[in-house]
Amino acid sequence: MRATRRALVVAVPLVVLALAGCGEKVPPAYPVSGKVTLGGKAHNRLLVYFRPAEGPPTAYTIAVGETDKDGNLKVQGNAGVGLPEGEYKVTFTCQVVKGNPAATAKLGPDDKPSELGVTTVEQVPASHAEGTANDTTPVRFVVTRGAENVFTFDIPAK
Repeated sequence: MRATRRALVVAVPLVVLALAGCGEKVPPAYPVSGKVTLGGKAHNRLLVYFRPAEGPPTAYTIAVGETDKDGNLKVQGNAGVGLPEGEYKVTFTCQVVKGNPAATAKLGPDDKPSELGVTTVEQVPASHAEGTANDTTPVRFVVTRGAENVFTFDIPAK
């Protein structure tokens, strides 16, 4: 499970770089921070994805953030820490490992959790989840030059 999250955090920016055109000018990025909870509770490594609300994403208009154990959020994109000015759709993922605790402790980056009797369970409801709700997520956030750009949100529990 940890490997899956790490892979996502690494893969998303790499895919975005592949979408970038040669010589494309990097727009200024503005820091985005805040606090994200799920059903009123903080979760370590809850992932938060930002995509443009209108039009196709570019290498610089998508970013991912991750919460710490207290729910504090920091966002990183290819344009730098934060995002360029604009409106963004926001989706989330928070997976919890279920299964044999001994097997979970031994889970390595190349292991398949199901082979060890371990499963992951998505905690975010489909309406807000990464993947299935990208086009219909009700969550939007506007990044503004010169503003603090604080994203605070409590995802409804399933």
